[in-house]
Amino acid sequence: MNLVTVGVALYNHENYIIKCLESIVKQTYKNIELIVIDDGSPDNSFEVAKDYLESQDYNKNYKIYTRPNKGMCNTLNEIAKESKGKYISFVGSDDYWMLNKIEEQVKYLEENPKYMLVHSNSQVIDNDDNKKNILDYSKKKNTGFLFDSIIEGKGGINTPSHLYRTEVYEKIGFYDASLKFEDTDFWLRLTKNFEVGYINKIHTFYRWHEDNLSGSKNVLKFYYEEIVKIYNKNIDDESKRKKAVAKIYRKSFQRALRSGQFKYFFKYSYKYLKEKFS
Repeated sequence: MNLVTVGVALYNHENYIIKCLESIVKQTYKNIELIVIDDGSPDNSFEVAKDYLESQDYNKNYKIYTRPNKGMCNTLNEIAKESKGKYISFVGSDDYWMLNKIEEQVKYLEENPKYMLVHSNSQVIDNDDNKKNILDYSKKKNTGFLFDSIIEGKGGINTPSHLYRTEVYEKIGFYDASLKFEDTDFWLRLTKNFEVGYINKIHTFYRWHEDNLSGSKNVLKFYYEEIVKIYNKNIDDESKRKKAVAKIYRKSFQRALRSGQFKYFFKYSYKYLKEKFS
C-alpha cells in the first residue's frame, strides 16, 4: 500500500478544522502521512487542530506546527518538500472529504499509470454545511491533456478533489509563490506536460463563502488580474494568449456592469479593447 501525503494549509478555520481532520483520519485508505501547517492563524485554529490529533487513536504519522503567515503557495510548498508519499493531495482547512476518497483515487492512478493526476466532483456547502450546487465535471472536458480546455473555459481540473503523483515536482517544479493563489498556474504547467484522469463521483465537500479568493468581493479587485498574469506566464502561442486574456477582460467588464461597479467597468473595458484590437 503506497504512502499518500495529505497536506492541510490551516488558516483561521477553528470552527471547521476538526471536521476536515476527521475526514482524513477516518479514510478507508490507511497508509497516510498527514502534514498540517498553521499559516499564522489569528484564531485558535492551531490549538484546536493539535488537540484533536493528539486525542485520536491514530497512526501518529502526522506533523503539525505553526509559524508566522507566509501565504498559501509558500505553505503548500513547505508541505510538498516534506512529503514522502508517492501521491499527494491538499485539502482546504474548511473543507472535508468522503471517507473513500483516497482509496478510490489511489486505485485509479495505480491502474492508469499514464495519468499524472486524478480528480472527481465536489459537493458545494455553505458555512452551516447546507448543500448547494455540485461541482460536476462530467459534462466538461475532464480527461487527457487539458491545457487548452482550461484556458478556453471548456473543462479542467476540479481543484478541491485532486490527487497527483509527487514525481510531478521533479518535472514542473513547485507552486509559484509570487501568485496570490496556487491552482490555475500549477494545473496549466501540469497539463501542458501530462494527461489527467477523472472519476465521476463526489469525493469532497467544498465550502463556499465570500472569503474565497474567487468570491464576489475579490473577483474584480484582483482575481481576474491574477488569472491574466497566469495566462501571460503560461501560454506561449501569442494569438491563443491574446484570445484567452481578452476573454477574461470581457468577463470582467460584464461582471462590473451587472454589479454597478463602474470603476472596474471602465478599467476592464479599456483593457479588453486594447487586448482585442492591438
